[in-house]
Amino acid sequence: MDRFTQYNEADSGLGKGLFYGNSIGECAVGTISAPEWVKAIVGVIYKDPSLFDEALARIEREFSPPDLISDAFPFIETHYYEKEMGADLTRRYLSLRDLIHPKDLPRFKVLSNQWEEELTQDGRRRVNLDPGYIGAANLILASTKNFSQRIYLSDGIYGEVTMLYQNGSFRDLPWTYPDYSHHKDVFLRMRQIYKEQLKSPQIQALMTEM
Repeated sequence: MDRFTQYNEADSGLGKGLFYGNSIGECAVGTISAPEWVKAIVGVIYKDPSLFDEALARIEREFSPPDLISDAFPFIETHYYEKEMGADLTRRYLSLRDLIHPKDLPRFKVLSNQWEEELTQDGRRRVNLDPGYIGAANLILASTKNFSQRIYLSDGIYGEVTMLYQNGSFRDLPWTYPDYSHHKDVFLRMRQIYKEQLKSPQIQALMTEM
């Protein structure tokens, strides 16, 4: 099976026949439909635990309370943030209770950048917020920086497929951040909560909206 066929079968959900003029199938025209709503997540890096609490309070006010907050992990995968934020940093992840439309990700990133700026001290950032979302097939992160693996969304924000979900687990890509790779178990728990939420009639009604 060629890769074009594989991707089109996965997109269609049919799982049978072949596309693109194969002799045992027909070339299917894609149907435009509303996207699935997704589970908002935030990666947080900080030194002072009170800054995590303040960031969480702002997220709750603007979006929703969390339904999962990870353990506090030592942020040891890189020294990138130490010059600005100091050493002995902590990394945590959280997912939000209320699902969002994928188009809301840029607004979340714009707000998180604003909150980072408001919480600076002496011109130094003290908390780092990385909003994104988990869908059925991947984990997406938002960024203000363009790169080869990112696509433009809106409002100066780009989206990146950071990990794929395949065969029951998240899979790294060449650009996957090491800390995200090391904590796949957290994201699997978030995805399981998300899949249960998708069964709700209220959520199914929301997903009829474009």
